[in-house]
Amino acid sequence: MRKKYLFITCMLMIGAVGLMACGKKSPSSEGSTEATTAETEETTASEEVSTVATEETEATTEAAKSTTEATIADKKDEQKKPISATGVYNGFGDSNSVEVKMSSGEYKTFIIEDEKVMDALNDMEPGTKISFTYGALEGQANMQILSVKKK
Repeated sequence: MRKKYLFITCMLMIGAVGLMACGKKSPSSEGSTEATTAETEETTASEEVSTVATEETEATTEAAKSTTEATIADKKDEQKKPISATGVYNGFGDSNSVEVKMSSGEYKTFIIEDEKVMDALNDMEPGTKISFTYGALEGQANMQILSVKKK
């Protein structure tokens, strides 16, 4: 008999707690209009914050895309006068490209197509200061080293 009484009491307590935790005030109860208005204002404010955050994220994504998109050289770019520069040769990235730390401090990757240039760079140790000329290569985003010598 005692177990039944304890069981029934526990079930009533669980039911009461469940109703208090999950229940909403009915529209006929006092202050329900104020509570509904406050909830609506909170929802509207959070929607506005969400919209602003989404717009900022989209703008940031578009800006990142525009700065990371490399321009592909065309025939006109390839025919322009080569540019002279100095830097530090850092080694081959793969079989036909090298990395150079420019005198400005930025790192650039250059394509190598000329066998003489490739042989000259193969004979150099990474960390060697070089002076070189480079220009655009049609269909490529990276520039091409046209000539190179130790500095």
